[in-house]
Amino acid sequence: MPPGHADTHAHGLAGAALLLALLIAPGLRAADEPPAADPIFEVLPIAGEPVSGRIAAITADRITIAPDKGPNRDFLLTELVRLSREATPAEGADEGRILLPEGDRLARAILIRATDAAIEARSQLLGKMTIPLDAALGLIFSPPMTAEALDRLQQWVRIEPRTSEVVRLANGDRVEGSFLGLDERLVRIQGPNDKALEFDRAGVEAIGMDPALVSYPRPEGAFLEATFIDGSRLGLVDAKLEKGELSAATRFGWEIRVPIAALVRLAARTPAIDYLSERPVDAATYVPYFDSVRPVRIDATIEGRPFLLAGRTYDRGLGTESRTLLAYKLKPGDRRFQALVGLDERAGPLGSVVFRVLVDGQPRFTSPAMTFREPPKAVDVDLEGGKLLILITEFGDRGDARDLADWVEARIVR
Repeated sequence: MPPGHADTHAHGLAGAALLLALLIAPGLRAADEPPAADPIFEVLPIAGEPVSGRIAAITADRITIAPDKGPNRDFLLTELVRLSREATPAEGADEGRILLPEGDRLARAILIRATDAAIEARSQLLGKMTIPLDAALGLIFSPPMTAEALDRLQQWVRIEPRTSEVVRLANGDRVEGSFLGLDERLVRIQGPNDKALEFDRAGVEAIGMDPALVSYPRPEGAFLEATFIDGSRLGLVDAKLEKGELSAATRFGWEIRVPIAALVRLAARTPAIDYLSERPVDAATYVPYFDSVRPVRIDATIEGRPFLLAGRTYDRGLGTESRTLLAYKLKPGDRRFQALVGLDERAGPLGSVVFRVLVDGQPRFTSPAMTFREPPKAVDVDLEGGKLLILITEFGDRGDARDLADWVEARIVR
């Protein structure tokens, strides 16, 4: 079901006000400050209509919602896609970032020190943390002032091919080597010919770690992905709600405790859902209107930015442009295909696309020509007995100019 259309500017002001309140004293409330009201979340189940309410309880296998009217409702994690609310995570400059695999990250973090084994950081929202070095994809020291530049830098850390650590300097230079550590003044690496190199932190923009050395195992069984008002996102296990605070252990084993008012989105990660961004594409065809081809992007728009539909940002999905055809072989147990589709708000007035879904060559969903002004559309297609799922981003009323077509949270329900 498409999200609501509350005023985006108002969301930004509300999010900024909440963030300011949280940053005054992270994890603490002043004695004379009244407790923040528990936020209302929209609950998107795998089947059935969305419901709204406050989170009453979180246990190992379910979340209990208290609606405004009527009794509490229990949702097994295997019945849920996500909980979300209209409070866009803050964008733009912050202290620093630690990027983890699969879209997880620690935002607004001060990098205190690091060795060749662990990183010490202080999150303005989540407090002091120690993160194993091999859990990090990269470190951003001084994020750019604009959201667009920050997105580009994060994409560099996440997807640039490299076979060693790479230090990216503010002057544009790159130095390859092995990361040795950092303190409040210096970043140290072992460079070419085993030479020890030191860089002033003020001149270091980011470090991309060697992807071959990264280890970020998934928890056994179900877990939650939590997105917070400061832009952080972490996979959580053993989550529970206690006195208005969410307590849990991160995927890298650190215990956190944060007010529920700082939570923006909570996604259930269970065997009931396979996201297509985590499945390999079995075949892809690109037919440009003129000459250029931009292949599908995973978990980002075709321009490498977070998805933005109806004023909300999303982390997960497929970014395409016209004309793109993606084919996925279906597996035994695949029951439904679901997604939220639309033209990204950053496309502007020139973009126009048609979304089509085929199962074994038979059309199951076709949207009208959509511009950035049309609200996103929910897709829910039966896959029972099917062998091949095909997603097509088709030319709309014009060519492929600014066709930033988003397949948000494209998933197969099992």
